[in-house]
Amino acid sequence: MSDWFTLATDMQREIIRAQKAQMDAAQTLLDAGKQVAAVQEAGQKAAEANLSYWKQWAKLWGMR
Repeated sequence: MSDWFTLATDMQREIIRAQKAQMDAAQTLLDAGKQVAAVQEAGQKAAEANLSYWKQWAKLWGMR
């Protein structure tokens, strides 16, 4: 049978392992969030470029 100190240290080790798993999961979510933000930014730039193109095309043909 284990003594109380061994049980306590084993429990602390398990708590630390669980906290590390939580931190890893949070980091994964943050990384995914950064990727989503990058996609949104690229989409915004593409939409702005598309709008600029159509404005120039309309101006070329005498439209406003």
